[in-house]
Amino acid sequence: MKLYSYLARKRWPVTYEGKILLVSFIGVHVPMFGAVSYALIADPTPIMAQLDVLAAMLLATLLGTGATLFVMHSLLSPVRTASKAAQAYLKDRTLPRLPVSYEDEAGILMSSLQECIIRLDSSIASATYQYEQLEREHSEKFNMLSGMKHDFRTPLTHILGFSALLQSSSNSMAQDPQTKAFVKKISASGEALLQTLNSVLEMSDVESRRQIEEDSELCNLTEIVNKAIDLEHLHSEKAGVSVAMDTPGHQEVFLIRSAAETLVSTMLHAATCAASDGGSIEIRTGEGADGLRVTVHSNVGQFHLEDVPQNLAYQLTDLESNSGTIGRLSEASTPITLRLSLIDTLAKALGGEFVITQSLSHGINLTVMIPQAGDLGVSPLGNAA
Repeated sequence: MKLYSYLARKRWPVTYEGKILLVSFIGVHVPMFGAVSYALIADPTPIMAQLDVLAAMLLATLLGTGATLFVMHSLLSPVRTASKAAQAYLKDRTLPRLPVSYEDEAGILMSSLQECIIRLDSSIASATYQYEQLEREHSEKFNMLSGMKHDFRTPLTHILGFSALLQSSSNSMAQDPQTKAFVKKISASGEALLQTLNSVLEMSDVESRRQIEEDSELCNLTEIVNKAIDLEHLHSEKAGVSVAMDTPGHQEVFLIRSAAETLVSTMLHAATCAASDGGSIEIRTGEGADGLRVTVHSNVGQFHLEDVPQNLAYQLTDLESNSGTIGRLSEASTPITLRLSLIDTLAKALGGEFVITQSLSHGINLTVMIPQAGDLGVSPLGNAA
């Protein structure tokens, strides 16, 4: 690091690539110029008679220098790419898609940086989710009161009605001055408590509506799909699976962004796990009669009996187990089982439905269908809060 630190303190060259090229130029040309100069001086032939030799050497030197600098520039491409990827993520959290299949030092640099950025982004997303979860827990107090409004109001209404009956009763006990005073106090206290409760419940209703509106937002579904591909880039590259998407350039939907991002990313991860080396996966989005539709299609691969949760096994017939037998249900599970269960849970929470289809000729289809909302023709994911 001493030589690098020394060169880094110099104002020129500014870039790391420039430093490499400068060192290469000096290392190649200083010995060559020294050897040529010695040969010219030691040779008794006049210099003017050797101009053709000097011209040829100069031309060869220029061509060799240009070729060397070009090759060095190309070999430093991984360093430039990794540097730009890190800067892009730090600037606006753009997830890179660096090559991860090379095994030399430059390849390890790119694959390690890819994995580090993905892990960092996941950690940031997790921390953000936990922070939002704390805010939701605070608002749940208001939601609880809002849901129990009738449980609170009904007993108070009974108390007020009972006190009114006592006040209007002609019973001798009810006409007793001391009893009347107690009844009036009960009535006044009940009315005051009811007013206070109504104020709290109204406030909780407002807070609940505000929380739902804050959680839901207009998002570009194409951006969400593209981010899911970025997150799964490392996994798909290592699995030898290509990923593409077939979505409109800009498709706005009203939803909870974090839930939609997790849903699409998990669908892609599950399809990648089931696909074999050399397969291709396509993510399709669109809207139809059944609402918003998100489909992850893999042209190869099959889910086994142990991969499919029991509550989803009815959608598939003749599932083959890892041992080669055919069955309907399995007591065992795999990591894919958890991902399919998560997809189903998220789909239901968002008011939609999760469907799995597969065949040897057409591969795997993971589809989530979410009903449209009103005239917007978008998904009502915001209501799932």
